[in-house]
Amino acid sequence: MPEVYIFEARIVRYSKDRVVLYPPAKYQEKLKKHHGKKVKTLILIED
Repeated sequence: MPEVYIFEARIVRYSKDRVVLYPPAKYQEKLKKHHGKKVKTLILIED
């Protein structure tokens, strides 16, 4: 069964041509077990 997480994340620059999504601290422990996996991501940017 899929796991679903919904949270507000910050997009930060990792290197010159890469960015990463930085999840809130309360989700980092839960997401740690998925490190290295490909995930489906929906990004909604509100103006």
